[in-house]
Amino acid sequence: MAQRLRSIGATEAVTRTSCGPAGGPLQQLVYHSYARAPFTEEQLVTLLEQARHHNEPRDLTGLLFYYEGQFVQLLEGCATEVEPLYAQIQQDERHQQVTTWYDGTSTERVCAGWSMGFAEPGAEEFYWLLDYLETQQHRLLLPKIPIPEPHLRALLGACIEA
Repeated sequence: MAQRLRSIGATEAVTRTSCGPAGGPLQQLVYHSYARAPFTEEQLVTLLEQARHHNEPRDLTGLLFYYEGQFVQLLEGCATEVEPLYAQIQQDERHQQVTTWYDGTSTERVCAGWSMGFAEPGAEEFYWLLDYLETQQHRLLLPKIPIPEPHLRALLGACIEA
């Protein structure tokens, strides 16, 4: 299923590393949420097609992890595009308990080639990712994206290079 979800509607996004005419920094945001009801494969395909259709013309890139009714998503692009999209996600009836785990800027995209990448990791990888992000959220220094931990880099790499 994951391979089908990655390939359906996957388009390459513009790979600029700055935003707007002034060349401001990229905003990167990571959040975790629970689906109000588990998604079927068909619902995930529809969600990804919508995200890719929305994101590509707005120069938004990112990746979505899904495991048993939970999402972790990285969004990146100009703040003028990321912030309204995230506000919309927070109000989306399909999501509940939306929690921001990282909100910062960068000069480099993690998902430069994806309008929305997708990964459906196993339980061990997904919970490792959740534990890592939750631990980092409570530190004084937030994690820098891209995160250098080998397990997460492997998950990100599988999504980005697929």
